Amino acid sequence: MSRYVRVGVALALLVASAWSVLPMSVAAASPITVNVRIEGSVDTLFEGPVNAEAILPTPGLSTPSSGGGHPCDVRDNGANEGFGVAAATPTTALAAAAAAAGLSFDATWSGSFGDFFVTQVGPDLEGGPPEFASWGYAVSYTTAGVGGCQFQLAPGSEVLWAYNYFNLHHLLSLTGPSVATVGKPFTVRVTDGSTGDPMAGAQVVEMVGTAAMPVPGATTDASGNATVTVARGGVLTLKAQRADSVRSNALPLCAHSALDGACGVPVPVGVASGPAVSPTSGVATPRIVGIGTGRVFKHGKGPRLLAGAVVTNGGTLRRVRISLERVAGRRCFVFSGTRGRFVRRRCGSSVFFSVGASQSFSYLLPTRLTAGRYVYEIQAEDANGQVSKSVTGVSRVVFRVK
Repeated sequence: MSRYVRVGVALALLVASAWSVLPMSVAAASPITVNVRIEGSVDTLFEGPVNAEAILPTPGLSTPSSGGGHPCDVRDNGANEGFGVAAATPTTALAAAAAAAGLSFDATWSGSFGDFFVTQVGPDLEGGPPEFASWGYAVSYTTAGVGGCQFQLAPGSEVLWAYNYFNLHHLLSLTGPSVATVGKPFTVRVTDGSTGDPMAGAQVVEMVGTAAMPVPGATTDASGNATVTVARGGVLTLKAQRADSVRSNALPLCAHSALDGACGVPVPVGVASGPAVSPTSGVATPRIVGIGTGRVFKHGKGPRLLAGAVVTNGGTLRRVRISLERVAGRRCFVFSGTRGRFVRRRCGSSVFFSVGASQSFSYLLPTRLTAGRYVYEIQAEDANGQVSKSVTGVSRVVFRVK
């Protein structure tokens, strides 16, 4: 019996026994923030936090191949039917992430299993290539033995969906420093996230958009370690990959020259500093992704996805918050994360709401932004309550929609 099957069977029995003693309830769960990673056949299709929720029998989750809406809430699926409370699940998290990234999403409904079978995310369809490839999932690097609508997620859960999942042998996990000096070697480590075993022969790559660029000489040894040297400064993203494995999580990295004062690294006394990536309080370096300050979007083309990356400077990231202000004529509004819409506020107000504690995140707005002037800002907070400073063009951008 394989590692995945052994773990899955044990988990299935545990889940089934836990739910069987819970009282029946019709209460619906509130949306929760979870971290989702979708690994396609060629590249990472999505990685970041999303708001996942229970999808109740009415209206249900509807896909092109499902024949209408069906529940995906734990309570009404599979062996759990009739027990417990409605909750967010790996499949609802996947559906939310696909919507956030604008990816095609399809799944068939099985009445006998009371669950969905995912058949397509983005360009990758069940059946191949390669032959017999299919989609599978893990939560916190553990393969579940139940369907994606039968596993209850908790806030902050790490949800991984991968194509050709059951033909791959390892779930790679990449760890390393969050700050590095340009031209100075440092070490990263690759393990199997489900067992902790070191992974030899994994290639470390730098992500440039969706393209994976191999880092010269950065292949892991028998201890799972690889030596990496970066040639340029700024916020970079590293991943690890191996042909027989699901590629790793992203590792955000802030690279600086020895004397520029960037990435929260102090400049030696008596040395003048250059422009910093972000003069934060020494907590973290938040950076807005995808929207540059001064950008103008055409009518009907306003952004819907707010994204960013946070590079911790050796500390523990407690929370990431964002703020979005809209000015239309003489009226000002701020986006409310609890209400999911803009509300009227005094001009110049910044109302922040949490988007989790992931170093890379995305937040899907209900609709595309309409005409107006917008101020989008990110704050990062560490375990001691220190909050990053606002830096125009880095953690704060001003843009317009015509």
